[in-house]
Amino acid sequence: MSRRPGPVGLWLATGVLASLVVGQPSGRAIAASRPSVCSAGVLRLRVGREVVPKTQQSPLLLALVNRGSHTCTLDGYPRIQLDSSAGAAYPFAYRDRGDDEVTHAPPGRVALRPGAVAWVMINKNHCVVRALGAAHALRLSPPGDTAFLSLTLGAQQPIYTYCPAPDPGHYVDISPLESSASRT
Repeated sequence: MSRRPGPVGLWLATGVLASLVVGQPSGRAIAASRPSVCSAGVLRLRVGREVVPKTQQSPLLLALVNRGSHTCTLDGYPRIQLDSSAGAAYPFAYRDRGDDEVTHAPPGRVALRPGAVAWVMINKNHCVVRALGAAHALRLSPPGDTAFLSLTLGAQQPIYTYCPAPDPGHYVDISPLESSASRT
């Protein structure tokens, strides 16, 4: 004895048939077309425009450019490391809570088309007690990636001198990745 499909079964069968006829992608194809997470391999790190600092502040605006051929996304805070001229990481305390220069806004997803830019700002107070050495390079790892992008700090960038805790200059504040420089 054969069963006829009920109203729900008929509706489902009609929907599947219609999607095949119209060429609408299945749920699997929709998920596959979502932009991937931007990795260090498709990004280029460069210095953004100069930021006029408030007193005793050293802000640095950084740009991440999608040099890949597809749209990718960034969501959250990058990992930052400041290195000595010998390549050793200075043990700064890095924070993602905002300060006088860096936004207090929570992170949101930034979609980067090929050639588009995402922005991040870092900021540090000047050393009050004593400075032990200046950072020569900055390394940045995008959220969800373990690889770093590197940038040599030159005379045009702020001087990030290392000072031990509890000096206010021991802390480096980091903005979330943003779609515009003004939001950092």
